[in-house]
Amino acid sequence: MEKRFKSEIKAFGKRLKSIRIKKGLSQLDLELESGISRTEISRIENGLKNIEFFTLIKLAVALQIDVKDFFSE
Repeated sequence: MEKRFKSEIKAFGKRLKSIRIKKGLSQLDLELESGISRTEISRIENGLKNIEFFTLIKLAVALQIDVKDFFSE
């Protein structure tokens, strides 16, 4: 992961976690809905993983939100 984007990746992870919690979902629930492992979800939420666009779409579908909702409050 490029250092210069680290803060943006961390901010995205915090936003994902916030949305997941507001929806009342655990990481396990999100794993079951999205097909993305809990380990990967944890790494994304903690800003340790840069995700692919397809993963972003899978998360949005599982959370029943638009992709753009990850980038606005």
